[in-house]
Amino acid sequence: MKKRTVGTVLAALLGMTLCSGCGGEVAVNRMDMSREESVQDIGSGMGSGVEQNSEISTDKGNVEMAEYDEAQLREGYIDYSIELLKESVADEVNSMISPLSVMMAMDMAAAGAEGSTQDQITQMFCPGASQAQVESYLNDLMQRYQANEDVKLHIANSIWINDGFAEEIKTEYLDKANQVFDATARVLPFDAAAVDEINGWVDKNTNGMITRLLDSLQPDTVLCLLNATAVEAPWAEPYEDAQVWEDDFTDAAGQAQYVEMMHGTEEDYFETENAVGFLKYYEGGEYGFLAILPKEGMKVEEYIASMTGESYREFYGTGTGAYKVHTMMPKFTYEYELTMNDVLYALGVKDAFNGNLADFSGIASPSEGNLYIDLVLHKTFIEVGQYETKAAAATVVTMRNQAMPIEEEYREVYLNRPFIYAIIDIETGTPIFMGTLQRVQ
Repeated sequence: MKKRTVGTVLAALLGMTLCSGCGGEVAVNRMDMSREESVQDIGSGMGSGVEQNSEISTDKGNVEMAEYDEAQLREGYIDYSIELLKESVADEVNSMISPLSVMMAMDMAAAGAEGSTQDQITQMFCPGASQAQVESYLNDLMQRYQANEDVKLHIANSIWINDGFAEEIKTEYLDKANQVFDATARVLPFDAAAVDEINGWVDKNTNGMITRLLDSLQPDTVLCLLNATAVEAPWAEPYEDAQVWEDDFTDAAGQAQYVEMMHGTEEDYFETENAVGFLKYYEGGEYGFLAILPKEGMKVEEYIASMTGESYREFYGTGTGAYKVHTMMPKFTYEYELTMNDVLYALGVKDAFNGNLADFSGIASPSEGNLYIDLVLHKTFIEVGQYETKAAAATVVTMRNQAMPIEEEYREVYLNRPFIYAIIDIETGTPIFMGTLQRVQ
């Protein structure tokens, strides 16, 4: 069986999915339906004609994507993935991230950013690449993987706009998001019902693996950028019943667990000074599950702390089919959730979270205030079983509009000498208490 490329295996390793189409026209008819009945389609113009609970049609046009060096973007993506992993894991608990899901949601923001705000996001993904090249790379990934018939891959992007902010959004940004990320755009009031609808979208686009991402929206949230990713991948060679039996698993605290273990023989073996591993293929041979086992006595956290994109590539480069690899791994299922703000800040994305420095003028130029990222929330799910692997990720980027300080004339009243005071009824000015202060006791 042909060995997959590093980029493909990394996608499988981190539970990512890469799929969706970029093509076809979006209808521009207007329909009169209630919130409960249907989503409304409206024209791409964002003026006063925008209706509540509406899906905005956009102009796909002819997308002209920038040329890029595939090796450079792939290497940059791996480096970013390892650094994101290093910043995201928690000690002695199950952790899981989808660098692709985070990248999709954050790059939708970067597509409407300018100056250092955009540069910091783009350079986190791939130093030396332009935003246009990163967009092209992601667009190609979505199109390249959608044709897979053996593994169910799905990726969806969407933009949710608070109806009070709709007139501020630039149509050019929505068109670009649709062209590059196949993102739909929706206008609705950001109330409790909006939270339910966003969670319903996530539930649908993760095939029910992540049923709830948001608990609430801040009253002054104006924009949500969402990515949902899901994969259902059957093993090329499922484990037979006779290959599954209970065995010992020693957890991070050194405690022995008696769990269902799946035993098999694989053909791809990996070994470096600090780790060994194997690759188990999914149906069709285009995706696989790469296992990396640190050497005896080395904690997972210790190994991850030493990882770099280069060390990952070195590990994968040791792959050989010279051995039969007897393997054993437990069945497992878990969820993981992480607020990514501090993680991304540590990776160099700083201006985007600062209401005074952020520049998302490509998305909107508010008549008052300044758009900035308030929250990046990431949630994942994985289930590894006898017949298949199921995994999902959802990432939401919420944006708020920070009011700009207003410069006003001012006066000074310093109560540093005797004064009169009153406690009054504000509506009428009627004093309830009055007094003077002549000397401080």
